[in-house]
Amino acid sequence: MKHLHLKSSNFKHLEQGFKEWLDILGYAETTVNTLPVHVRELLNYLETIKQITHITQVKPRHISEFIKYLKTRRNNMYGGSLSASHINKSIQSINTFARYLNQTGKSVIDIITKRMTNDVDERTILTGKEIKTLYEASFEPHPTFNSKAMGQRDRAIIAIFYGCGLRKDEGTKLDITDIDLIKGLVFVRKGKGNKQRYVPIAQKHLEDLRSYIEEGRYWYLQDNRTAWHVKKGMKKENADSLALLLNVEGKRMKSFDARFKYLKEKTEIEKQFSTHSLRHSIATHLLQSGMPIEEIAKFLGHSSLESTQIYTHIVNTLKKQEDEPTEFLLLPER
Repeated sequence: MKHLHLKSSNFKHLEQGFKEWLDILGYAETTVNTLPVHVRELLNYLETIKQITHITQVKPRHISEFIKYLKTRRNNMYGGSLSASHINKSIQSINTFARYLNQTGKSVIDIITKRMTNDVDERTILTGKEIKTLYEASFEPHPTFNSKAMGQRDRAIIAIFYGCGLRKDEGTKLDITDIDLIKGLVFVRKGKGNKQRYVPIAQKHLEDLRSYIEEGRYWYLQDNRTAWHVKKGMKKENADSLALLLNVEGKRMKSFDARFKYLKEKTEIEKQFSTHSLRHSIATHLLQSGMPIEEIAKFLGHSSLESTQIYTHIVNTLKKQEDEPTEFLLLPER
């Protein structure tokens, strides 16, 4: 499919825009590279078989006919017919592509073909109330670890990925020296495209970061060594003294899934969420609260305003919720 070439300028633009949209919303690198290739086959089919050159000409029946075509198409690499998993991946790609078109206002396409497996997860947006619930669950007693230290780190995680809206890679690479508690700033040393920026910290989140840095973090560094550390054979000298966010072994924290799963079980939040969900949530909440989109773009580290405008479409598609404003939406005065 990679060898297929599109002639329509509209289709070329949409394929590139779709890839950028996936990247901005935090999809895995393989997904960002794979889904547009499947969509390219659809667009090529529309061009060559249906003589369609603009997305506004596409009807639901064209999508259904394309899926039927895939079920009869020869596998060019291995011979025989295409596998069910390949066709499912194509349908997943088309469904996601349709959502991109709908959210960005490019077109509206109703997908009537369903995959044999579950649809790809939506990019999750937590409400202000859900963020508050997550925040309050952070100090739940833990049966094994230091509950206070865990809670302080949880709130530091919320401060970094929600309060400051950092990308996962940006947050995991933060060192203790990148946090300016006096000026209330986070220094992103290596953001997307190797760009640097300063991000303001709201007062509430600043207090949480201070508590973690001055107290809880020392437990992870094993300054307050416990029987658990001894039992696990951990050594203080092996801890990462520079990293801001540390795991229970004292190493730079790179995975948050297990901790989010634990917190989810302590709350009534039904959504699956990640560090990128927190970033999407703050961007959406700031837009809902009236912050100019130019300021949000700067806050998120977007090089293009078009990237930030995706959140405008997300806000427009969300149902209006009676959600009480919280202090989590506040940014410090600059």
